[in-house]
Amino acid sequence: MGLHYDHTDGVEQQDVSSDFRRPGSPTGRKGHSPERILSRILTNLAGLFIRQGNINIHIFEENEPCSVGDGKGEPVDIYFRRLPALVRILTNPGLAVGETYVDGGWDIEETDLTCFLGYLLVNEAHIEAMPPVQLLNRLRDAASLVFHANNSLRSRKNASHHYDLGNDLYETFLDEEMVYSCAFFTDEAQSLEDAQKNKLETTLNRLQIESGMNVLDIGCGWGAMTREIARRDARAIGITLSDEQLILAEQRLPSEFRDLVSYRLQDYRDYAEQNPETYDRVVSVGMFEHVGRRHFAEYFKAIFAMLKPGGRALVHSIVKPNRSPTNAWIAKHVFPGGLIPRISDMTDSAEAAGLELPCQPFVHEGHQYAATLRHWRKRFNRNFGALDHERYDERFRRLWNFYLAASEAAFKSLGYQVAQLVIRKPE
Repeated sequence: MGLHYDHTDGVEQQDVSSDFRRPGSPTGRKGHSPERILSRILTNLAGLFIRQGNINIHIFEENEPCSVGDGKGEPVDIYFRRLPALVRILTNPGLAVGETYVDGGWDIEETDLTCFLGYLLVNEAHIEAMPPVQLLNRLRDAASLVFHANNSLRSRKNASHHYDLGNDLYETFLDEEMVYSCAFFTDEAQSLEDAQKNKLETTLNRLQIESGMNVLDIGCGWGAMTREIARRDARAIGITLSDEQLILAEQRLPSEFRDLVSYRLQDYRDYAEQNPETYDRVVSVGMFEHVGRRHFAEYFKAIFAMLKPGGRALVHSIVKPNRSPTNAWIAKHVFPGGLIPRISDMTDSAEAAGLELPCQPFVHEGHQYAATLRHWRKRFNRNFGALDHERYDERFRRLWNFYLAASEAAFKSLGYQVAQLVIRKPE
């Protein structure tokens, strides 16, 4: 995937200036023109699907906006540049809301984007709860199990799609250690750096890391966890499917840790076959969301195989309360092959693989990740100007803003949480 995004799917390109501006009427005509009549029909149709929230839809400046929802909550105003963007959203909302935003088909005050997407997600959740939609989702899920298996080759391609965008991008918004997962805040005033340090320490304390242990980090990212393991005088190996992460993790490894830490570019299944009963501990943070439902059991069987008898593992993942498909826009443009599990998906798969649960999963409420995402989006926009705009253009900025805002909205509106599952291999 190239870094210059061009996902118009045949729709006429719009000017996507970084400065928010309300679009004017393309015709300058007032009264009851066919365009205005059609716009009223379309906005009224949108109101049939948006039952909750407080959204004002503007299509032509001379017309009064059409308000949809129940009027509860903060009001947000969305401005459409042309009617085709609204038509696309009404016919395929899961994919088109994001694509038309990136295309410049509609605009909104940036501070309102998370609130607006939260309204949409809540209404979508009510629609998905309807029996016919649930049946359709089950059929789609079954088809995905058959046709979209995350084998080693596909997993490598999926990881590259997101994590090989460029280390300079991630350095613009992550903390100094480059931890790309939920921070654990002790209070609202805590810095992102301190909250991520707290997450690393909490995770390793739960895993009971001791001096001299051999530890595997599945999905090691840029190496923050392995460096923290080395500070506890334990040996760590990190595996990843991202070339860019591997390069920077090795560059960031302090010389005093080079006898304790190393990295591999390898799939967890292949690595498990080569390293049976090697590790006292296994840690995996933010990796399970990429495994795919078909491979849940396979993932935990790999952990079982690599642990020594009596060894422990900790799996950290976003979790959701209900079984539902991955959003179409996220799956296409951000995280192909990903699926957020329920806690029961994790515990059931771990136990089926022969692993024990010495304690209940540790659950962190969604506001922790929502706060993390707000920090990331603020930093991304503040530092975007320093990036190479030949590689990260204005369309990319809009895509990344939409991704971060939609993720925050999911934690605020849909009951998403973060769980850490501690598991043990029997003696």
